Amino acid sequence: MPFMMTFAKKRVCRGSCKSPTGNCTVPGDDGFPVQCVGLWVQDKYSFLERYLVGTRYARKKYSDNNNSVYIDLFSGPGKCVVKNKGVEIENGALRVLLHQEIPFSEYYYFDVIQENTDALRSRIGNKPGCIFQCCDSNDSIGELVQELLRKPYRYHFVYLDPFGPDALPFSTIAELSRLEHLDLFIHFPIGAIRRNLPLWKSGDYNALDKFLGTNSWRVKLEEMRKGEKLHILLDLYKDQLLKAGFPEEGLRMADSDLNTPATMPIASVKNSMDVELYVLVLASKREIALRIWNSVLKIEPCGQRKMF
Repeated sequence: MPFMMTFAKKRVCRGSCKSPTGNCTVPGDDGFPVQCVGLWVQDKYSFLERYLVGTRYARKKYSDNNNSVYIDLFSGPGKCVVKNKGVEIENGALRVLLHQEIPFSEYYYFDVIQENTDALRSRIGNKPGCIFQCCDSNDSIGELVQELLRKPYRYHFVYLDPFGPDALPFSTIAELSRLEHLDLFIHFPIGAIRRNLPLWKSGDYNALDKFLGTNSWRVKLEEMRKGEKLHILLDLYKDQLLKAGFPEEGLRMADSDLNTPATMPIASVKNSMDVELYVLVLASKREIALRIWNSVLKIEPCGQRKMF
């Protein structure tokens, strides 16, 4: 098996569950912080892992020459605990590191919370090629991209998993788009947007403007009231990605007409009540990446192939 998932013994959270840092008040079995998550997070990790497996041979020519780079702008402490199950699992940052089939050459980890950075560093140990920074990754992205551009021939996979839209302004996406060989795996927090939309509609400038990189969504409010929020917001996001330099073939759904831009292929992540919490977007500079992503989307997280 290409992935190593370690499950710790069952645990019970006490008190308010979340500390001021957003981590669980109960530490992990190893004594380091963990984050409480819903059961649905395992669907997200399933899509992430299957994409890494699907792209392993396309990545090989880069990895064989030490030219593949993983970047995580919201890396967290490395582990989380599934609420109501009491089971610890690795988060995205640690899962990518544990992926041993065509591993990356370098790993960049960013987090704004010092205890998260310290915990992830301790859990990873002295593995060569790992770089940790405790800072707001949005403030440091220009410096990072400038450093990476010194070797423009390398492949970059960026995992963007923020807690909400306010944590990921589109200016960060635009800065990353300066890299030539690039895949972005983006958590698009449609649930958080839906909850805050009534408040944001009344403001002059807010988190949704920053996340989308435009305030043009405001003129779409009538359509959005008709239940088309997701479609419209994703169309706007795709337009912004195109403007930032991502090619149409790196955003297009499978079998779509080249002359008719389609909404981006997405993976929908829902809770136990079948409510959509967020979607996963793959934006790439390479057509092959979207072919692989579209094939990944044909399989449900449970392993069952979709009928349509």
